[in-house]
Amino acid sequence: MVNLLKKIFERPYDWKKNGHDTTDQWKSVRVGDTVEFAMTVTEEVLYSVEALYPETSEAMIKRKTMDGSQGETYRVGLVMLRPVKA
Repeated sequence: MVNLLKKIFERPYDWKKNGHDTTDQWKSVRVGDTVEFAMTVTEEVLYSVEALYPETSEAMIKRKTMDGSQGETYRVGLVMLRPVKA
């Protein structure tokens, strides 16, 4: 089993850029904007940008809830954000 895992992880992998790596839509994100975060199963989950950290290319985002209550806060990479009109 160890040898199998070793073979899998030793094999070189040619990374291909995905849609978030090939666009620069994240460059227009500002504090207070409504954004989507690139993850699996994120339909209709929106976040507001709380803070930007250009030195690390990260942003602090807070999940918007339907009832107006406080959602979770995350620090994520700017490249993973897409501005939306709310």
